[in-house]
Order: sequence, then C-alpha cells, then structure tokens
Amino acid sequence: MSINRRTLLLAGATLASAGSAGAQSLQNRPVRIVIPFPPGAAMDVVARMIVTPLAEALGQAVVIETRPGAGSTIGTAAVATAAPDGHTILFTSAAIASAPAVMPQLSFDPLRDFAPLSLLGHVPLVLTTGPQNDITSMAALLAAARARPGAITYATPGNGTPIHLAMELLQREAGIRLVHVPYRGTPVPDLIAGRVDLHLDSAHAAIARGRQGQVRLLGISTPRRLPTLPELPAIAETVPGYDASTWFAFFAPARVPAPILAQLSAALVDVTSRPALRTAMAEQGVEVQATGPEALARLLQADTERLGAIARAVGAKLD
Repeated sequence: MSINRRTLLLAGATLASAGSAGAQSLQNRPVRIVIPFPPGAAMDVVARMIVTPLAEALGQAVVIETRPGAGSTIGTAAVATAAPDGHTILFTSAAIASAPAVMPQLSFDPLRDFAPLSLLGHVPLVLTTGPQNDITSMAALLAAARARPGAITYATPGNGTPIHLAMELLQREAGIRLVHVPYRGTPVPDLIAGRVDLHLDSAHAAIARGRQGQVRLLGISTPRRLPTLPELPAIAETVPGYDASTWFAFFAPARVPAPILAQLSAALVDVTSRPALRTAMAEQGVEVQATGPEALARLLQADTERLGAIARAVGAKLD
C-alpha cells in the first residue's frame, strides 16, 4: 500500500511553508500537550522533561493534560476535533497506529485527521517476570513454553493494546503458545506477586523495578542490546528478527495551517535534539530520534499496516 497521500502532503507542507510562518503563527496563549495515557505513565514523565525547553523555544507557555481511557483513544479523539490553531497537540505512542484495527468504530482516522509534527524516539520494551518465577532467561522461557503449551500466562494492559500485539508477535515468531491475561490497568502488582508469569513493560519502568528486585528482566525488544544496559540480552538473540519497540511522537489536528505546523515541528525537533535532553531521555529508556514530519508520516503509515496485520491475524479488539 502506498503512503497516504494526504498525510505526506500535510507533512511536506509543514517544511515547505516554513519560510512563510510569519503570516500565521501561534497566539499568545498556552500550547496544550494532550497525553492519552494516565498521569505518571512513561509518556507523562518524558513530556514533563520537554515542557520548559519547548516553552522557551516557542516563546509561550506549554501545559500538559492527561486524558486516558479506551486504550488511548479518548485523548486522541479529543485532539482530532480540537480547534485547528496549533494550541492543542497530541503526544502519543504507536497505539495511534494500531487503533484502527482493534477498534472498528473509531471516531478518527490517524492518517487523515492528524498532521505529523515530529517523532521523539523509539521506546524499547522489556519482557519481565516475577522474582520468584523459575523462568530465568529467554531460553528457559521458550523451553518451558514448548514443554507446556498454554500453561504460561502473560499480562497486558488490555486486549488490542500495543503490548498485546507485541506479545502475539513474540508467540508467532518463537512458535510458542502462551495464555493472555488482559487487565484494565497495570498488571505489575500481580506479576510481582506471581499471579501471572510475564509482562512486557516499558524499558524505563522495567529497569527501575529490576534494580529494586521487584521483577526479573528477561530480554529487551530491540534488535540489539541497549548501550546503556549492555548486560540485558535482546529478545532477538533467542528469537531471531523479533523487534517490538514502540515509539513516542507529536501530532497536531490535520487542519492546522501549514505555517503553524512548521513552527511547532521546528521547535520540537530543536528541543528534542539537544544533547543534554537526549542523555536524560536515554536514562528513561527513550532512544531519541527526533525527525521532522515526513519521516513520522512514513512511520505512521508503515505501523498502521504492520500492527493492523497482527491484530487482524489474532482477532484482537480493544476492550
């Protein structure tokens, strides 16, 4: 499938019209960053690291609003219908790409209703188990899963979430069968208590819990080990080709004028490319790859197809 033409036109216009940004620009009032996930989640933590430098780059206040619910679609839908003036932008994850496949009655189209601003970066996921579990490595997991098909459980934040799809991908590529236990919130307490066996978590949260002895880290979802955590094997070392990192990115409503999109995109790329912030983000498990709108448009299109194919193959629907 070719990349959605409107998405690329929106992305290209952001850059092409940068020189005329003076004709239309942000007004003297706050820019609101909507995060469609709960307060304290990884995205919330990362966004708060950006607020001050972004406000300085734009020359006006920037505020954060968390609007969780329905697998991130409530906050996302709110931005899709927000006033197209650039004062409401979305900071979300790859969940926006999987949403159409897992929620047929979705009120928005990620490729039609949003203008890409900038990718922030990729966020590795870490497969974890409770400290008392006898699964101590990826090799041990595969051996146990093949010896006892359907006996090992994995928990996710819900059906059709990117974590669910990433675990379905692992099963498919490893040739194993696990049992899905969906939650409507975090499954971590039950993982620590041993009531479920596995959970694929954000690197930031998993590494912190691992250092506290709350969970055991089995493998990271990137094709290669992280330079900041070289002792943690990549899942791909045991399951060749496995790659299930998520990503964080910024979007605006599609009808925002191109000069304002250019203003926002330029500020985001500038701020998130700064060495000090990149270092701080790496400590949160984010591999910063600040890009402009065109690269993000291509990523959104590709993951809408890739994640959608996995969701349709397993019949995943958002709770």
